[in-house]
Amino acid sequence: MALKDIIGQQRALDILRGCIARNRVPHALLFAGDEGIGKRLTAVNFSKALNCIKEEGDDLFAINEDPSALTGLDAIDNCGVCASCRKIDKGNHPDVIMIAPEGDGGQITVSVIRELEGSLSYKPFEGKWKIAIVDNADRLNQSAANAFLQTLEEPSPESILILISSRPDRLLPTIRSRCQRINFSPLPIDTMSALIDEKAGEFDKEKSLLLSRLSGGRLGYALNEELIDQRDRSFDVLIKLLRTREEDLWDSRDEMEAWFDWCQMWLRDLAVYRATGRADFLINSDKEKEIESIISGTDLKDILKLAREMYHVRGKLNFNLNKQLTLNYTSLLLKKSLHKSKAYN
Repeated sequence: MALKDIIGQQRALDILRGCIARNRVPHALLFAGDEGIGKRLTAVNFSKALNCIKEEGDDLFAINEDPSALTGLDAIDNCGVCASCRKIDKGNHPDVIMIAPEGDGGQITVSVIRELEGSLSYKPFEGKWKIAIVDNADRLNQSAANAFLQTLEEPSPESILILISSRPDRLLPTIRSRCQRINFSPLPIDTMSALIDEKAGEFDKEKSLLLSRLSGGRLGYALNEELIDQRDRSFDVLIKLLRTREEDLWDSRDEMEAWFDWCQMWLRDLAVYRATGRADFLINSDKEKEIESIISGTDLKDILKLAREMYHVRGKLNFNLNKQLTLNYTSLLLKKSLHKSKAYN
């Protein structure tokens, strides 16, 4: 795969290709945008383009089947077949380091950052650049973030840091200010639906549109075969929280965080339907009857207040909130705001 294969992020790709063309690649980049939108894929393929070792005479930057079809910045890419590109794809290139949250807490620890510092202190072994890709960089714990700040302030001349985050506001302001930010945007629903049809032709139009809406313009999510099942499970949890708070509904912290993201979508639909009564405005238009049951007897202001409160709870999950206490509190919030809902019955 190459940069040319990344869909819907032309502006971000033009910026990155422009950096290569001018030979002025920033020391630190922040790829910001929703989950599943192509940030990590772009980081990997950008790393391949930077360290690609195919000979210039073999069309290093023109890797299309028809090289003449690529012009300007679009011609800047990786070859995808040289030893360097293959190693990066397999995750065993000595000059490209991948970092991601680990352990039960799902954090990036200071020991990992110290190890990264040691690696970046050496010159590239095979490639032109030493590249570190920090996935979910907002999961740096306090000590790791402070250590990483030092790495940003004292960069090695041949190193590039790529931070990836769907919640860049949770990074230290001093870290954000030292990175060039590249924003990644969701795809329009019509474009998403067409791409889903192209990549998964067995879906009917109605299912393609539903996947487009559920994914929020994130192709990586839309192609997840379990997306609709995950949506349905999140709704089941919502109803259970309305009715009881005794049952342990989340098997892990990640599952709990994912549910709060789904909950924002449900609350959005509840507010929209209460305000308009129109199913065609809903993300979950196939759940009109269930949504109508939940909002029965509920005021719009209560739904909006609940959405704000749930958003604040979601933001505090990074502070390792107790799962059972969070479940109990969430259930109380839902009961308080939607106490007249028919979903209790």
